[in-house]
Amino acid sequence: MTDALERDRLVVRATTADDADDYRALRLEALADSPDAFGTTLAEARDYDPARWESLAASGATVLAWRGRRAVGMASGGVNDAHPGTRWLYGMYVTPAERGRGVAETLVEAVLERARALGAPSLYLQVTGAMGRARAFYARLGFEPTGERLAMRRDPTLALATLARPLDREPVRVRRVDAEALVDLRTRVLRDGDPTRAARNPRDAERSTWHFGAFLGGDLVGSASFFASAWPLEPTRDAYQLRYMAVEPSLQGRGVGRVLLEHAEAILAANSIQRVWAHARDSALGFYRATGWEVVAGSEHLSAETGLPHTTVTKVLPGTGGGAG
Repeated sequence: MTDALERDRLVVRATTADDADDYRALRLEALADSPDAFGTTLAEARDYDPARWESLAASGATVLAWRGRRAVGMASGGVNDAHPGTRWLYGMYVTPAERGRGVAETLVEAVLERARALGAPSLYLQVTGAMGRARAFYARLGFEPTGERLAMRRDPTLALATLARPLDREPVRVRRVDAEALVDLRTRVLRDGDPTRAARNPRDAERSTWHFGAFLGGDLVGSASFFASAWPLEPTRDAYQLRYMAVEPSLQGRGVGRVLLEHAEAILAANSIQRVWAHARDSALGFYRATGWEVVAGSEHLSAETGLPHTTVTKVLPGTGGGAG
């Protein structure tokens, strides 16, 4: 029994020079498995000599996770010359057989703790648009989009989005939820709390519908739902309509909606959804413009549900194409 427990025990610690072989093997596996996630190519890493791998391991910048005697995950902490004084998470990877077993969360927490010990107010990372599952994972751990986007130096066709996890306050976390969890917030914010006009939709339960919640601690503070619905200007084109975008009134203007929307968009894009659109309240047009949505000229109208002025807005999701129109 003891041997079995030892084989299954997860150990996470910073590397030393003695870990060079384990680090090299896992790094090469990562570059072969997820090339778009790293700034280094597999060919470049294979050319490193043993002394370089030993030096990298001896620096202690990388945290490795071992399951028994096998290295199964890694993450590195460091600096970024383009952002002096900040701390960054780099090189995150978990071997496929270990995904979903808490290894990734443990690695991130180890890098977070190091950043806290150094007095950093936030931990930053960059993730490509091609890594939708990674974006969802980081959203769940409270990493928020900063709005910074740039091309990867190794491959300019890959766009990097910068995310940050604040260490001096509770982070906003985004995850998929059931529609029923959102009804109270939707109703309070969008229907003036009138229980006779509860913000439910007959399509809430459809399998194609995506519901997202934003959380501060255990409290739901934001909602967004996306329904499969053709783009009105070209009905033959598949698209998703955003509805019931709502943020707790006391937190409006503090970035919750931006974090919620950007994470939701990244997850939808990773699932090959090309275009999103919405009938936005005119009072919210500034918010949508600031998050990259475009106003459709001549689309002003009064909502049949609320009687309030609305305008149609749309966005082609990054990395998916989507065409013109």
